[in-house]
Amino acid sequence: MNKNIKEITLTGLATALVFVTTMYIKVPNNLGGYFNLGDSMLMLFSSVLNPFYAFVVGGIGSALADVIGGYAQYAIPTLIIKGIEAVFVSILFMKFGNKIKWVAYVGATIIMVSGYFLAEWVMYADALVSLSAVPANVIQGIAGAIIALVLLKKVSQLTENYRK
Repeated sequence: MNKNIKEITLTGLATALVFVTTMYIKVPNNLGGYFNLGDSMLMLFSSVLNPFYAFVVGGIGSALADVIGGYAQYAIPTLIIKGIEAVFVSILFMKFGNKIKWVAYVGATIIMVSGYFLAEWVMYADALVSLSAVPANVIQGIAGAIIALVLLKKVSQLTENYRK
């Protein structure tokens, strides 16, 4: 099978998994948003995809969940924040491999937490309100990183063939 077809297929599957884990595995937080496990799939698949496809997986998968889940006001910030988060992970994995996986995932969490802090500060015009969501976002990022780390070896093995 053509390498591009395999990458596009994996990207579609990963985008769907980000959407499903964002949309259906969620716990409401104090700002009318929710804690979800979408970051786990975002980090995991960004570890094995190139930056363009990683952006699609993270940005579009997450933003679709916002639109369909009733949080359309977050769709554009989510597209940008999650897209940048995914590109960051992808670039670090392409450059350094699994050697710095913790750095990639912690950095992704920092991007996500700071991105939503800034977006909510602009949306609500109140730094204290946006600061109140930081703990839930940190927990979401840490949980996502742990799940991605647990699944990384298996997904890396499964996706090794598509790179050939």
